[in-house]
Amino acid sequence: MKAPTMMISLLAVTVLAGCSNPETRSQANRDFDYESETLRSAPLMIPQGLEAPRFNTEYVIPENGTSGATGKSLDIRPPTQVLPLVRGSEIMADGTGLWFYQQQLDQPLEQQLSQALADFFDATDAKHSRVNNGFTSSGKVIGAPEQQFSWQLMPDPVRRAVAVQVQATEGADALLQDRQRAEASMLNAFSLSYQQSLSRQQELLDQSPISLTLDSEQQRLVSVQSYDRTWKRLIVLLPKLGFDISNRQQALGYVDVEFDGLSKGDWQDLNLPALNIPEQEYRIQLGDLGNRTSLSLSNKDREPVAAEVLSELAATLTPAFERADLAR
Repeated sequence: MKAPTMMISLLAVTVLAGCSNPETRSQANRDFDYESETLRSAPLMIPQGLEAPRFNTEYVIPENGTSGATGKSLDIRPPTQVLPLVRGSEIMADGTGLWFYQQQLDQPLEQQLSQALADFFDATDAKHSRVNNGFTSSGKVIGAPEQQFSWQLMPDPVRRAVAVQVQATEGADALLQDRQRAEASMLNAFSLSYQQSLSRQQELLDQSPISLTLDSEQQRLVSVQSYDRTWKRLIVLLPKLGFDISNRQQALGYVDVEFDGLSKGDWQDLNLPALNIPEQEYRIQLGDLGNRTSLSLSNKDREPVAAEVLSELAATLTPAFERADLAR
């Protein structure tokens, strides 16, 4: 995706036929004839024998007009704001960058962000080079020419976080608001790209096989994945295997279901062993074991089911947990 297209999708800019883009239009769309107008006034006529009233000078219009920007020199574009588009990120106190927090343990966050920046530059055809603790890059922002940016990665081991900060390094004579607009737009574009990448990674992870084993001694099934991944997979699979979910509480770790069964043809279509357990109400209780998750099965009276019933469930649920096509 090119950078201008990404900016437009990010800021949700609507372009109407026959109208200019509000992000690029820095001037009002009317004439500026009013600037040549002067205030014409005449002194108040006081009848003879009366005193002139007192006048409040608070609202007197200055002779030389205002000292600020007017007319064509007045920038009417709305300010561009840094947005925390990635889950768990937050804006730095001075608004010049974003804090990202460690969420995945398989790769250091600074390394992950560095790779995400390189991928972002490649996707937008931006020339870039690595420097100490960051990058330099070229980029084009909506309504502005191509310019140079400096990207800094600032790790904070105590918070297990890394800040990404961007600064426009060209056009020092440009207006401060123009530089801030360019910096915020580039940071938002990267943040959106990074969030899309994380979403794709999570989608692939959610569809990858999960190993499930039967622990006969503890009368439970054990998943070798985290609680959240196991919960997601279970909730997706249960309706496909003939269970109606009547209640679920992820925070408390249980799912109340009723098994209505499937026909022989349905099991053949699923290419799974037919689940031969009594058609009744059950509760599946999940337990967080760190990098593993336990699953226990009880009847409607919250009594553990017989070992044969749990074994039947394991025979069907184990291959189902390994099927990527059933995880969608």
